[in-house]
Amino acid sequence: MNKVAIFVDWDNLRKDILVTQKYNKNFNFNIDTQYGFDYNNSKHVVSFLKSFLEKDEKIYRIFFYTAKPKPIEEILKVFKEFTQEKYPKEYASYVKYVSRINTFLESMGVEPNVAMRLGVIKCNKHLDENNKFIFTQKQVDMLIGLDIAHVSYQKLADKVILFSKDSDMKPVLKVARTNGLMTIIPTLKESRHPVNYLLKLHSDLIREKTITEVLNSLKNEVFLLGN
Repeated sequence: MNKVAIFVDWDNLRKDILVTQKYNKNFNFNIDTQYGFDYNNSKHVVSFLKSFLEKDEKIYRIFFYTAKPKPIEEILKVFKEFTQEKYPKEYASYVKYVSRINTFLESMGVEPNVAMRLGVIKCNKHLDENNKFIFTQKQVDMLIGLDIAHVSYQKLADKVILFSKDSDMKPVLKVARTNGLMTIIPTLKESRHPVNYLLKLHSDLIREKTITEVLNSLKNEVFLLGN
């Protein structure tokens, strides 16, 4: 069996999934039928990641990179005018968003073989045209690079699967390949965000799975367990 280290740039992957779901309704999670993909469900996410493994591969560890949203108290320090009275709908929506994301991260962090890596969130001092905050995620690329380098230098795995289509990942792929690890970029066949040339150039394999294949994996692993 080949040991596989999975690295997940969650912000990058989540946005890819969102766009894919927009154009493929059968990929959305349907509460009535309990079938589809819910990216707020940690078991669905882990099953999604595992659906890209081959039969001769086993997980060494899933490194999961993201950042916690800023609590409303910190937001109010930057936007003192963002009160519940002045922006009731936006205020309530943000509080609900923070609760949902934190619940997901707590659940994801205790999934088997998952190692959570948290960057930081920077908040723009101006709202967008819909009175929503503009956030920028920091440190994630650096954390991914450090972990891939460590796994590569220590020979902790045979393969690296990197869930990211960010061309900034090119150097870390080169590090893994230089140290003898096979590098794989996974993607949904129906994705609207193709893997760019630089990532193709510095990876060994682009591994495609269809939505049907992913959903079948979800059905077999998650829904039969009543989750």
